[in-house]
Amino acid sequence: MKLNDSDEQLMLLYVAGNVAAFERLYQKHKGALYRFCLRQLRRKVRAEECFQEVWIKLINSRENYQPSALFTTYLYRIAQNHVIDILRKDKKLLQETELDEEVDYYDMAQSDMVEELIAEDKVKKLRLAIESLPAEQKTAMLLKVDAGMSLEAIGDVLNCGRETVKSRLRYATAKLKVCLETNDETC
Repeated sequence: MKLNDSDEQLMLLYVAGNVAAFERLYQKHKGALYRFCLRQLRRKVRAEECFQEVWIKLINSRENYQPSALFTTYLYRIAQNHVIDILRKDKKLLQETELDEEVDYYDMAQSDMVEELIAEDKVKKLRLAIESLPAEQKTAMLLKVDAGMSLEAIGDVLNCGRETVKSRLRYATAKLKVCLETNDETC
């Protein structure tokens, strides 16, 4: 196993029984995947459960893995589908607006997409603004910012086209700008 093995090669090595390959994939993707779960589910306990269940699903479905898409697309498709299942089972999660204090959006602010929007005193407002986005826009934004996914990969995860993803990101960015430039708490 080489240091520069791609995620897809690592997953194929894992499918063939190389546990070290899985460990490298886990180490590489655990932070962004956990933040994705946390921001989608808003509670640390739920996010931790979701995070673990996504990895379990990946492990259990490893024999079915086909490198026809990027590994990140495969991983986040599993995660997004699991988040949807959790939200369907617990509809009150959809109406919650309060977040655990541990949800830190500051690292998200370091992305080029939103860096012009943020100053340290606006982190809380950014968090609330992101939470107020429609689900499709929020998910697309989190996949772009947290996972660093391309428009095509986001489209694969969300099962929509590249132009739809661009549109969702554009609307989300516009809404975030308006929310951060105004003092409107209901954004």
